[in-house]
Amino acid sequence: MSGLEKQDLSPTSAMIPREAVIPRLHPTRDIELAIVSGNLRSDALLQSFAYFAVERQWQSVWNLADCLKREVSILFDSQGLIWVDIGTIGMVHVSPPIGSELPLRLWVHTHPWSAYWSDTDRRALAGFAGALDEALVLGHDHLVRSISRDPVTPPLNRKLSSDGPLMHWTDEDPISYQAFREGMHRP
Repeated sequence: MSGLEKQDLSPTSAMIPREAVIPRLHPTRDIELAIVSGNLRSDALLQSFAYFAVERQWQSVWNLADCLKREVSILFDSQGLIWVDIGTIGMVHVSPPIGSELPLRLWVHTHPWSAYWSDTDRRALAGFAGALDEALVLGHDHLVRSISRDPVTPPLNRKLSSDGPLMHWTDEDPISYQAFREGMHRP
């Protein structure tokens, strides 16, 4: 972005604290109507995103976000409750999750095409450090994962940073959705 960083842009209504979303797959027609209407807070969208996330259908999460032409963030807390935020084509803010319980278990968000840890993602992840266990970035046919490691465990082969809050986060290679589903990922 010319002269401005994404995080310097004024926050939108996405920063309003949100309630947890109940996972429920809605009929395709209802999802299509929500997409066409532009109702980004519709139950059909939010609950369907939550459903795909609970089922670990990461390709479906990315596909639905792609249909919206927007980035999406999904956050799981330690109780298994889920929060969904829908942003713009190049940015999604994580709204304060009302009623969440730490530690946060998983943060997932989509990118428009390739999955990688952008500078903005790294800053967000650093902000979660100490309160989050795992994070995923979803791309069109692959994902990247990072997990928080206890500082007393053996040193990491690859980490997101050599110092600061990300030095205890793994830097894993991109992996296809199928390989991830089959458990072929290792930190």
